Amino acid sequence: MQFGKLKFLASLLAIATALIGCSPTPQTVGEMAKKSIQDVLRVDPRFKDTGVEVVQVQLTEEGERQYKGIASIKHNGVMHDVPVNVVLDGLSIKWSTAPNAFSFIPPNRPPQ
Repeated sequence: MQFGKLKFLASLLAIATALIGCSPTPQTVGEMAKKSIQDVLRVDPRFKDTGVEVVQVQLTEEGERQYKGIASIKHNGVMHDVPVNVVLDGLSIKWSTAPNAFSFIPPNRPPQ
């Protein structure tokens, strides 16, 4: 009985250790970043209702929980590649781009 209990605890410890060491793949983080960027562009007054679409975010891992890559963004039928940096902070994602990264999208003008 002791051996069975010890074996069970050892397998639980192995599973827990494996899960702790796991980090999402760059593809998974890219999908998370795609959704986050699209959500921001959808509500940001400068870009709201411009028809901009985040098609894909391709990332490579640069360090522990840090990724760099390209966001492919479509506006008026034209694809634009925007360099993006992504950091995982616990379960949340933080991304950043250069200040003028979305300059190809003309800002919305307030109705007159």
